[in-house]
Amino acid sequence: MENYRVRFLWFCLGILLLLLNCVQANNWPQPLKNVNLSPFWQWRSAYECMSNESARCSANYKIKLSGAVVVSQSEVVEYCKQGGCVEHVYYVLKCIHYVKRDFWFANKATVLDLNRTISQACATESGFNTTIFTSSGMKTLQKVYMSLLSSLLALAFIAIFNMGYPFFPGSIILGRM
Repeated sequence: MENYRVRFLWFCLGILLLLLNCVQANNWPQPLKNVNLSPFWQWRSAYECMSNESARCSANYKIKLSGAVVVSQSEVVEYCKQGGCVEHVYYVLKCIHYVKRDFWFANKATVLDLNRTISQACATESGFNTTIFTSSGMKTLQKVYMSLLSSLLALAFIAIFNMGYPFFPGSIILGRM
């Protein structure tokens, strides 16, 4: 009996070593490797998108969690030129959009808001500042819409199942007609 336990122990240790040999660190350089992620991994992948470095961009022009990008009037031509920093910023914003579509920066701006602001500034060659962003109120509208819709559905559900209409089978059994 003792020999059986020793063999079983060695067998379990062998399986454990085989499994540990196959383990790899989750440190992939491309956050777009798996876009079907849980919410935690979506946030992590969005952060990894922002960690993507480029020699074209200085630290002032990179997208951060704050959502702040400040480009003055005199720097916008250099920023927006072909092969300039704007291409890298668009790549980062596209990466964030692919891994987490509903991403909101700390200044309440969405990826689409930053895309529009940057493309409009490059088209008009005017400086821009996304540090202070005024929301369009869409998020508030969505909250109101969802609460209104859910209360109306709850009222409809209560009204339908409390009325005791004659066409419900339970109403015939209970004597309601």
